[in-house]
Amino acid sequence: MNQGESIRVGILGFGTVGQGAWKHLVENAGSLRKILGVELVPARASVRDLSKERKVSVDPEVLTTDSLSIVDDPEIDLVCELIGGIEEARELTLRAFGNGKSVVTANKALICEHGEELFSAAEEAGVRYAFEASVAGGIPIIKVLRESLVANEFPLIYGILNGTSNYILTRMENEGASFQEVLSDAR
Repeated sequence: MNQGESIRVGILGFGTVGQGAWKHLVENAGSLRKILGVELVPARASVRDLSKERKVSVDPEVLTTDSLSIVDDPEIDLVCELIGGIEEARELTLRAFGNGKSVVTANKALICEHGEELFSAAEEAGVRYAFEASVAGGIPIIKVLRESLVANEFPLIYGILNGTSNYILTRMENEGASFQEVLSDAR
């Protein structure tokens, strides 16, 4: 990965999560640069439909329907895999590793089905495979368990560690909303 002044990010999948990631990178560029010491630049994004209206402002020139072109683009340093599903996501992730790119994912199904293979491939390629957004509703638990609490043993952790479940239960408790109403909103 380029450790110069900027890291160019390619986002695979530009639905709600992909657009949210793009917006976050744009709106928080200054603070992210302060924290990381480099600028994260959202550079390209793959979409299913180029004509679809987007919730974020983005130059149409950076959008493509060809995810592989982003993974193979030598100008892209980091890939965010947000397409969901398993096989296409797996193939694109492995290809990114082969091209020397680190990958960030929020894809629980992919981690569950092919995690061991993908972590090994990332290690072999000398890149990182980051997945914290796919665990426990995106709360930063993996890094804490791995780095800060390494000397402690956790034989069991109880709780609801799913973002959608937390959203539903919180709304039901705080607003007295019915399960069906909140579930409908969550969808």
